[in-house]
Amino acid sequence: MKNIVNIAYSYHNSNKGITRIWTTLPMDHPDVTCTHSPEEKTIDDGNNELFYFTLKENEQFQMNYSIDTYKQNEQKMLTDKEKAFYLRSGTLVVVDEQMRNLAHEITAGAVTTMEKAKAIFNYTVTQYKYVYPPKGRGTKSFLQAKQGDCGEYSFLFSSLCRSIGIPCRTLIGSWANGKMGAHVWNELYDEQAGWVPVDCSLASLQKKKKFQFLFSNIRTLKWTAYFGQLEGQRVVFSYDAELYLSPKYNDLDKLTIVNSPYPPIAPFQIDGEPFYWGYEAVDGCAPYLQPVYMQFDQENLSLKPNKNEHNYLGKWKITETGAQGVFLKLKNWSYAAFFVFFTLSLLLSSPLVS
Repeated sequence: MKNIVNIAYSYHNSNKGITRIWTTLPMDHPDVTCTHSPEEKTIDDGNNELFYFTLKENEQFQMNYSIDTYKQNEQKMLTDKEKAFYLRSGTLVVVDEQMRNLAHEITAGAVTTMEKAKAIFNYTVTQYKYVYPPKGRGTKSFLQAKQGDCGEYSFLFSSLCRSIGIPCRTLIGSWANGKMGAHVWNELYDEQAGWVPVDCSLASLQKKKKFQFLFSNIRTLKWTAYFGQLEGQRVVFSYDAELYLSPKYNDLDKLTIVNSPYPPIAPFQIDGEPFYWGYEAVDGCAPYLQPVYMQFDQENLSLKPNKNEHNYLGKWKITETGAQGVFLKLKNWSYAAFFVFFTLSLLLSSPLVS
């Protein structure tokens, strides 16, 4: 059953000079309405399509498209390139001796791929705390701090799975209703089941903070169900973090950034060092594309940094259609009616209102 959503994305270049932009939005699809054509398109070994374009000062990029919400991919075979891509080690998703030892310890006694992955899921959900925003990004930061957001849960799950030979990827996306509902989760690969969805962060919240989504428009599940099952209210922007950027990203030297008249915002740390979003990459890769990554002109370092999140991610709004859209409207009206009559019952003595 399809659950089509409408996605409206926009980015306004309020910066000085040219802003270079990489995105995984489907810019060249025939049913897409878009103000720009991509200047370059690349497909990586994980089959992610990356589009590159530039915006002049004060130029506006807008894009509208419709897509089905996320569903499990039952792909039964991976090419050698795909397998290597989803087993690789990076800066955020680390595969090393420490991670291998931890993964073997967690999965002791497990035999099948699914048994091992389920053990890693249970460990990740129970041993770490959800905190937003995190001070640092990546597996090593999460291991040390024992707390982080959906990204850190996903990076750790990917690291542990890859460390024992289970292909795994981090899905960068959004909740399928409302504005800027960014979210991150995982898929592990099993030869019998294909790509199996896993959401450690949401499982952790449902286990430890059951009322977190009481007034949310997201349908929640029992925490154990988030291994292998999701609610069907999310969309994918890109498959995996640390996607290589082409044309090549021209990192600014760290000292140039730090010693500039107005050092830019460093939203988080990587390996204990501040990471300057929009001025450097992670070994030539975007830390994640949600759904864009950009490079600002060096001229902006002479100005006070723009602290608006839209300057770094753009804006998006996702609208559910069909039965899901109707249900959402009814739910919102029900909440509004409840609060109106509850307030009136406190102010009036009428038994009818009560």
